[in-house]
Amino acid sequence: TFTGLKLQGDIGKFGATELSDLTGFVELPQGQIVTGSEYGKLLLWEGVNVKCELMRQGDGVDSREMPHMGAVEGLLVLEEGEKATHVVSGGADGYLRWWKASDIELAEPDYDSGHLEVAIEMTKEVYIAREGGQPAHIMLIARSSDDKAWFLQDSENGCVWKFDPATDECSVILSAHAQAISGILTFPNFPGLAVTSSTDGTLRGHNYTMERDGEMFVTSYPGVDVLCMQIAP
Repeated sequence: TFTGLKLQGDIGKFGATELSDLTGFVELPQGQIVTGSEYGKLLLWEGVNVKCELMRQGDGVDSREMPHMGAVEGLLVLEEGEKATHVVSGGADGYLRWWKASDIELAEPDYDSGHLEVAIEMTKEVYIAREGGQPAHIMLIARSSDDKAWFLQDSENGCVWKFDPATDECSVILSAHAQAISGILTFPNFPGLAVTSSTDGTLRGHNYTMERDGEMFVTSYPGVDVLCMQIAP
């Protein structure tokens, strides 16, 4: 039997908005909730209902574009004192994008238009990708206590990026498999060596006798799912 306090939650109501799994969300100082979506829009919630779908202002007066191409999962609120200045979103397209918090807080849909889309201004963007590789799929944005460094979880390249918000410089500080680990081998003739395989198409060699920084090599097979490994006789 279940004992203790039971978590009580409300069911979100999408109404006319396309259904989506919601991974990332932030709460603004006035209590409004902003979430991402699987299809690239930012959603503004009022209570349990979607109030409007936030779009990127295009070149024309009535032009609207998707905030991101692909899922939006990483979200962050920037504040000065008790006032929110920007919402930062990170998407599967490799972009960090900055949006004015005031535009979001004041967003009101035109119900007579038959849709809930509201265009807001993007004030800044930074593109993050491996050199010669795929754009980052930003799943999470975390900040250091002094806000001098942000850490971005990238599920496409299997790494964690360190981002400097003052200079926009970004570097990889941790690498791993990007998808499920499908196998591991150890070698009697090479004590301490372990090789892991993954469905992301990579093999990684590790010196497991080291407490940290034990990765020795990475071999990649783009477009190939490595499903199993076997030591040759």
